[in-house]
Amino acid sequence: MAINKTYLVIICSFLCALVAKSSNVSPTTFSPINASVSFSPSDVLVSFSSNDTSVSSPPLPDPEEHISVQKWKNADKIARKFANTLVKNILPIAVRSSEDLNLSPQCTRGLMKFLTGVKQLKLWAFKMLDSSGKIPNGLFSGSVNSLGDYDECVETSVSGQFQGRYCTLDVKPPLPERRPFVSSNTHIEEFVNISQPGSLTAEFLRLANFYYHINFRSSVCVPSTCNAEEVEKIAMKVMEHIGIEFDVKVPNCEIKKGTITFTTSEIIVLVVLGSILTLGILATIADVSMKLTAKEESYQSSLGVRCLLCFSFYSNTLRLLKKDDSPDSIRIFHGLKVITILWVILNHTYYYLNYQVAASLLNARELGKEIAFQFIANGFLNVETFFFISAVLVAYGVMKMKEEKLNVGLYIFRRFWRLTPPFMLVIACVNLIHHVGSGPVWKETVTQGLTEKCRNYWWTNLLYINNFFPSADMCLQWTWYIPVDTHLYFLSLLVLIPLKKNPKLAFVMNGAIFVVGTTVSAVSNVYHRLHPTAIFVYNHPDDINYFVDRGYFRTYLHCSTYCVGLTVGYILATKKKLHMSMKLVLFGWVSAFVLALCVLYGVYDWNQGNVPGIALSTLYTCTNKFVWSLALGWVTLACMTGYGGIATSILSWGAFVPLGRLTYMAYLVHPIIQFLYIGSTRTLIRTAHRTMLFMYLADVVLAFVVAYFLSLMFESPFMALEKVLFSNPKRKQGSSGNTTEKETRSAPCGEENACAINFTNVESHRL
Repeated sequence: MAINKTYLVIICSFLCALVAKSSNVSPTTFSPINASVSFSPSDVLVSFSSNDTSVSSPPLPDPEEHISVQKWKNADKIARKFANTLVKNILPIAVRSSEDLNLSPQCTRGLMKFLTGVKQLKLWAFKMLDSSGKIPNGLFSGSVNSLGDYDECVETSVSGQFQGRYCTLDVKPPLPERRPFVSSNTHIEEFVNISQPGSLTAEFLRLANFYYHINFRSSVCVPSTCNAEEVEKIAMKVMEHIGIEFDVKVPNCEIKKGTITFTTSEIIVLVVLGSILTLGILATIADVSMKLTAKEESYQSSLGVRCLLCFSFYSNTLRLLKKDDSPDSIRIFHGLKVITILWVILNHTYYYLNYQVAASLLNARELGKEIAFQFIANGFLNVETFFFISAVLVAYGVMKMKEEKLNVGLYIFRRFWRLTPPFMLVIACVNLIHHVGSGPVWKETVTQGLTEKCRNYWWTNLLYINNFFPSADMCLQWTWYIPVDTHLYFLSLLVLIPLKKNPKLAFVMNGAIFVVGTTVSAVSNVYHRLHPTAIFVYNHPDDINYFVDRGYFRTYLHCSTYCVGLTVGYILATKKKLHMSMKLVLFGWVSAFVLALCVLYGVYDWNQGNVPGIALSTLYTCTNKFVWSLALGWVTLACMTGYGGIATSILSWGAFVPLGRLTYMAYLVHPIIQFLYIGSTRTLIRTAHRTMLFMYLADVVLAFVVAYFLSLMFESPFMALEKVLFSNPKRKQGSSGNTTEKETRSAPCGEENACAINFTNVESHRL
């Protein structure tokens, strides 16, 4: 906070008087070219005070002038006198301090020019002052950041001299070594009783646990001739003069970008994306032309034409909007997928907020005390619904397929064919997005948070092993789900291969996977001393990452959910009708709701800081996902056997069908949209439910809109190509390689099948 109050000292003393040591130009005759003239510190003092008399007293007012003119003239004289006096008074301090700093001549001349502009009341100089951060409002409610005015700074330009450079300043108070898994509300032991209760210092020390991951942040606008290292030197020197021994870092300095320069890899990505877009436009034109000229036979003319039409935006949109009228389709899964993705986006709205641009952080601390907020705080359960759906569909598809033997090679191939192209193409787009915006936290949020991580670790996503890498370095952290689901998808082969011929052996294998997964989860939880979930009060990023890396992202932790799903899928395929009494149905629905609410809201007391011991933590870790999947299993069986009532009608609503087909792409892109918004923000974001709700609703709408366009380019074409290349050529093909209506009805999982077993009957799972 001291940096805000002493900003003029930073600029006027060290940015100008440092010229006394390292510049060769006189302040009164400044010229960036004249570098051969030398002067001493005393020259600087004399030159800046030589014209003091010019503002010593205002001239007598002209009686013919309007009173408002006289007042403005007087104000101008007073402002000039103030600026002159200010510069004059700080020069001695700057001269004495300049001995320790080693600024470049370019930086020194730029600072000299800036100081001259302040003295002369130049508009551009005061724009630089105005755009710098001030003391934030609401400091004691947790608003510890002052972003200034980014655009005003970088738009400032002194012709032929320099432009404004926006630099962020992070002030880090001195702290003892951090103790992991300590509540942020806990007082640091070393800081107890340092200051009198109720004092300013005592209040800052009471909140010191937050300083481990949240810095006091301000900003300065300096000449572009100075780099981040030089600005940091000046700031540290100011702190030294004040006598406050806080660390100051300059994480980022930016100027207004001119032309955008693309790297070789970015050019390759642009060419690939441009080629796909061009192919889609050409295919759409050809597709519409053939339909308008009624040349239906053209669709069968050649394999090349059919492959081209797979990229048609028109036909892909029709497929996306097509009703799911297959009698064997599990229609409620459309609704379950949409509801779950909405829940996921809600969780990520809170989780992926950059709290360095947040206001009222102390208010956010109270969120964990709300019972309703456990829906978000314990939202780690929502992705279990996707694992459950995946397992149900693969088991259901195997039992419904006509072939007795599972084609393992095709089972594996189709999985990668369906998921990898859109997955990697989205990552390719991430390599470009750092060019599309700017802002005070753009670099740390988008460039470093997304682009650089994907450039370094994209290959882990391609190999589907990114969930075993540290989450802090992971490319698109939220995509941990994709490799985990893929691992379980392949592991289920142990159950699916004998499922039709030897169900008993299949269930033995299913039970073995369940037991092994639960046992490994328990051992891991005890070994790593994990808590039952990511406790809300342990909000340091290192604590969160420690838990998710070991207690959430690993494949074995989700085996129980998958095993329950495989069982439910087998029951649905073999038991067309289940006869249950009304008492049993009522008991089932009540039990499902009670179980789901217990595992979801049972963490309330723990999120207040009352964390259980290792035994209870391990018990919860090993049972919460299993209990959640049991509740989902009942909902699925009840709805599909005629005991779902209004739940079946809601989950099977036709509007969910196209939205459900977009959930995979929406899952991939929705955090990217949030990162772009936060990275480009110019003002603080208040951490209140109302603000987060508006952000959430915008993210939902944009996620599905972007998912629609990306699905037409990245996802639907490869699904259509799969049917063209691998479908039985004797079958009648519809447009763009689609099966006819009759063939679609014979498929067990409908048009958007998520089962992926053989060529025609099932398709690979996607969200």
